[in-house]
Amino acid sequence: MISVFDTHPVTFEDKNRTLTISYNGVLCKDANGQVVTDIDFDDVNELYLTRYLNSNSNYSIIFRDHNWKNIEGQDLDTDRKGSNAGHNIRETKAIIAAFARHKLTAEFPANLDTLQLPLDYFYMGKREITIKNGVISNGKIDIPINEIRRVICASNGTISKLLVYKEEKPSSFFKKIFDKCDMKITLNAITLPLLEAIVTRNTGHGIDFSRGNWFDQKDSNYIIIRYLDSGFFLEKDGTAPTEWQKTAAETTAKFNYDVNQLI
Repeated sequence: MISVFDTHPVTFEDKNRTLTISYNGVLCKDANGQVVTDIDFDDVNELYLTRYLNSNSNYSIIFRDHNWKNIEGQDLDTDRKGSNAGHNIRETKAIIAAFARHKLTAEFPANLDTLQLPLDYFYMGKREITIKNGVISNGKIDIPINEIRRVICASNGTISKLLVYKEEKPSSFFKKIFDKCDMKITLNAITLPLLEAIVTRNTGHGIDFSRGNWFDQKDSNYIIIRYLDSGFFLEKDGTAPTEWQKTAAETTAKFNYDVNQLI
């Protein structure tokens, strides 16, 4: 992975606050220099974002700890000023990209088969979804990542899931009728680039973003814009030594919303 955060933090300043983002965490100070948010990514399992996929300003990031509980007193509002000039995501996407850089590391995507990370938490079943040594597990089902053949992005703007399949096409009448996936994983800052890399490496094409939100989006390309960065899929020197890395990077780069174009 190549990232703007490899060499220096990124700072956003206005008259009300200073927001500094690095691949180690987030620091926000108000106009008086008082710290209002101080987050170390080592303490965070997930960025829980509200309003990010159904509005164009004033999002909120809730940081969840290793027990998948909200870290109290550290919520952060981002991109508070409205804009009609495209996607208003500078601060939020920078935090997403920095968090991905921290968790997936600079070795990504070469470390796909050795990553060990918590990915999601199924609250109803009280089960954590993890990736460990090339296997994604939800506590009941294990899927070796080299068996993943299809991933569909399904979002209504509020609830967003990645539907994981071990078959490119349904193999039975039941699966065809009900489109039953092998696993559902919450779409977040880690799961989206991870599964985009996995399915592109396995099949030569990435996640299926063709579904809309049943309201104002005919497809899910806006989610690529808001969560992915082409640098995720490149080597540390900015090259793409494999065809699948080139494909994944180009899929994202064509939208012209990489972090280095926003800051």
